[in-house]
Amino acid sequence: MKKAVFIDRDGTLNEMVYNNTHGIFDSPHNAEEVRLKPKAADFLKTIRQTGYFAIVVTNQPGIAKGTLTVERLNKINNKLSALLAAKGAGWDALLYCPHYSGPGHIKNKYWRKCKCRKPKPGLLLSAAKIFHIDLSKSWMVGDGLNDVQAGKSAGCRSILVTNLKIEQVEHFFNLGKCQPFAVARDLKQTARIIKTGKRGSKT
Repeated sequence: MKKAVFIDRDGTLNEMVYNNTHGIFDSPHNAEEVRLKPKAADFLKTIRQTGYFAIVVTNQPGIAKGTLTVERLNKINNKLSALLAAKGAGWDALLYCPHYSGPGHIKNKYWRKCKCRKPKPGLLLSAAKIFHIDLSKSWMVGDGLNDVQAGKSAGCRSILVTNLKIEQVEHFFNLGKCQPFAVARDLKQTARIIKTGKRGSKT
């Protein structure tokens, strides 16, 4: 069985984009907005050279909300893939959740409760079944606590990529099941933790 690193997309591999309408940083909604995060390409190259299958797992609720189409999402993913390829990097697979069931309602097939929207582990479980992944030897990497929780629920070790220290994260959130295996300040340190299996691995 393979071992994998599951990787969040927005805010982890690519930069978030400021949304003037809502006054928040959000996922890119057009291919032209895609920008790589620092060290994203090196991170993917390192984990694949270390023997891990690289699988991107991303929530894309804009499809259910009607603010994003599958066609535009594919163009965004293709742009991100091209930017990585230009640096000699890439992923082995990408899975996304198009669902949403929060406030409001839009009549389409994507507006519903599901088992794949992080923090639920459905994307990871599906990938494990498709690609024969040993989840106990795998990792989940992301910039949000929903990524950490999805990884823990699937049986992976999780790394939270943030400039905040874990004590600061705990100050704002009741972590509970969201306690990560480690907190890394960037993807370079994240790769080092995965290679060594040690929380305190420095860049």
